[in-house]
Amino acid sequence: MEQQVQVVIPNDPAFIAVIRLAVSRMASLAGFPAGTIEEITSGVEEAVRWIVDHAFPPGVASDITLTCAIHADRFEVRIVEHGIPFDPETASPALPRCRAVMDRIAFTNRGWAGKETLLAKDCRESAHPSGSPVPPASSGPVLVRPTLPDEAVEISRCAYFSYGYSYGYERVYHPDVLKALIRSGDLISFVAVDENTVIGHAGLLFCDDPGVAEIGLGFVNPPYRSRRVFSDLMTTVVAEAERRHLVALSGQAVCTHLYSQRSARTFGMGECALLLSRYTPLRFTGIADENQVRESILAVFRYISPPEHPVLYPPKHHAGILREIYDRLGVHPPFTTDNASTDLPEKSEYSLTVEEIYRTAQISVRSIGTDLIPRLRRELARLRAGRLEAVYIHLPLTAPKSAAMVDAIENLGFFFAGLHLASTGEDLLTLQYLNNQILDYDTITVASPHAGRLKEYIRERDPWQG
Repeated sequence: MEQQVQVVIPNDPAFIAVIRLAVSRMASLAGFPAGTIEEITSGVEEAVRWIVDHAFPPGVASDITLTCAIHADRFEVRIVEHGIPFDPETASPALPRCRAVMDRIAFTNRGWAGKETLLAKDCRESAHPSGSPVPPASSGPVLVRPTLPDEAVEISRCAYFSYGYSYGYERVYHPDVLKALIRSGDLISFVAVDENTVIGHAGLLFCDDPGVAEIGLGFVNPPYRSRRVFSDLMTTVVAEAERRHLVALSGQAVCTHLYSQRSARTFGMGECALLLSRYTPLRFTGIADENQVRESILAVFRYISPPEHPVLYPPKHHAGILREIYDRLGVHPPFTTDNASTDLPEKSEYSLTVEEIYRTAQISVRSIGTDLIPRLRRELARLRAGRLEAVYIHLPLTAPKSAAMVDAIENLGFFFAGLHLASTGEDLLTLQYLNNQILDYDTITVASPHAGRLKEYIRERDPWQG
C-alpha cells in the first residue's frame, strides 16, 4: 500500500530545510542506505531550490507542495507549484545532482492546477511499512466471553487492525464512548481472547427500538480469520439475544465482499433492504484494501418472537416485492391496497438527520400533510447543494396516506430500497435518492438469489439506470 507525506512551504529559500527533513525521513522508511538517502535529499533540494529561484516573477509569493510517496517498487517525489508555465521538452532545468541519482524525472504543465515536477527512484530494497503491524496469531485456544469495560480500547484496536479508520460505526474508535455504552447496557459486548489478548469482537447494539438489537461491531484480527473466531463470536451474540427474549435481530452486511452476507444467512437472517451508497468506502485488511467505491449495505433481519402485525398499507406497485420480503422472514402481516382517499392535514411531521461523516441524510416521516412534497423538494435542493451522496426516506406502512403519497415522492427521484422493521410491527417503507450518481450495480456483490432478486428490482427502478 502506498504511504505518503505532504509538505507545503512558501517559495522562500529559508524553508527548504523543512523539505530536506521530510525527504530524508521518507527515503529512510523506503529502505535506502544512508549514502543514497543523502543523494536523494540533495537532488530534491536542488530541484526545489531551482523552482524557488526561477519559477516565480520577482516579488510574487506562492506555495510549493511536495509529496513523498513510498510504493512497492519506487520512491516518488512530486513538486507542485503555480509558477510561470514552461515547455517541458525544451526548457527543463539541468539539475545535475538530481539527474545523477533519480531514475526518472518528468515535468508537466497541469493547467489551472499549476506545474508538476516528478522525481522517482526505484526501490532496490524492500520498503519498510509504517504504522502498527497486525499482531500475529498464536496456536492456542481462543476464548469468547463478555467484555470488561476497561477492554473498550481493545475493541477500538481490533476495529483498526481489521478496517483501519474506515469502519462504518464511527464511535467504535472512541474507547470512552464504547465504555459508556457497555456500562449502560446499550451495547452487549463480547470479545474473543487469545492468551489475554483481545483479538475479536461482536455485540448487540440497542438504539431507538428496545425490542430489536443490531448485531454488529463484528471484526477479528486478520491472522485469526481462518480459526472460526468470527463464527464463535456471532453464535454467542445470537444466543444472548435469544436468552433476552428479544423480538428480533437486525444487521448490516456489506456488498464489497460476501463474508458478512454469508455469516448473516448462517444465523437465519434475511435481506429486507438494499441501501445504495450508504457509507464512504470501507477498507478491509486482507480482503479489499484498495476499495474506492462507496459502500452499499444489505439490511438483514431475523425475528426471534414475531409481533402481531397491524394492517399495513403498501403502495400497490411495491406490494409484491414487500410480500416476498416478509415471506422470506417467516411472517405474513395483513396487507390492504384499498387506500381510500382521506383528507390530509395541512402540516406534515418529519425529522431530518444529516450524517456528515457518511455524506448521507435520513428523513423519518411521522405524519403526512399537504405540504410534504413541497417541503421535500426544498429539502432535496438543499441536500444536493450540500453534496450529500444519498438520502433515505422512511414512511409508516400503517398509514394509508403513505401509500397514496409514494408516487409523488418517487417523482422527486426517490426509488425503492426496502423495509425498516420494528418490534411492534409498525414497519416503515424505505425509499432512497442518489445525488447525481450512476451506480454500477455489477460492483454490488450478493450471496443469495433473494438478495439478487432485490438488487435487480431496485436496479429496474433506479431513475439513473434509464
